[in-house]
Amino acid sequence: MSAYDVLDAHGVTRLCHFTKLQGLTHILSSVEGILASSSIRTDIKNVTDIQRYDGELEYICCSIEYPNSWFLDKAIQRNTDQIFKDWVTLYIDLTILKTRESKYCSCNAAKDWGRYIFDDENRVDTLFASPALLGWQRSPQMLRCCPTNDQAEILIKHSIPRNYIIGIIAGNEEIAESVSSILATYKMIYGVPIIPIYISPDIMNTNWSNMVRNGERPIERKFYS
Repeated sequence: MSAYDVLDAHGVTRLCHFTKLQGLTHILSSVEGILASSSIRTDIKNVTDIQRYDGELEYICCSIEYPNSWFLDKAIQRNTDQIFKDWVTLYIDLTILKTRESKYCSCNAAKDWGRYIFDDENRVDTLFASPALLGWQRSPQMLRCCPTNDQAEILIKHSIPRNYIIGIIAGNEEIAESVSSILATYKMIYGVPIIPIYISPDIMNTNWSNMVRNGERPIERKFYS
């Protein structure tokens, strides 16, 4: 089975990639969308993970169904920009796996300098095993769509075109308003389709982990400007 088929069989509905609002403006302004750090022009470079301990500079890190909120917390703490302080999570259409070369990791891809990354699609189901890599266990009621290790990742090569972005999650009303303004402006300038915006504090922090392990989906409230 392909990676797409495995994830689809588990009920996975999306991949996730988080970015600062500043990054969102660059992503929406081009049909290329999200770029791997090796492809971002130096003059607009604003790479979230400046260390990239996994060494995969040609790949974009995505989590499965919910964002890697632990790494997001670290990125927020490291951020010294006093103007662009807000972050959002982008929902990526799972069908990107049909059009882009991918790699996979059952834990955070940066762990042990990328030691656990693999590219064999026949091993993708191990992301949902119990016990999984490093001894992670699934609770009996855990949502099937979530990998056993909350920080499991899929790495997408080169780019994720703008048309694969199917939703944007904000942590509060104010950030959602900012995203809505950006989308409205870019619709006029670049013809960008209006992408659904959702508000979910539980998804933009680590609360979602305990919820999905108890079989509960965090509330995602659709934002209407």
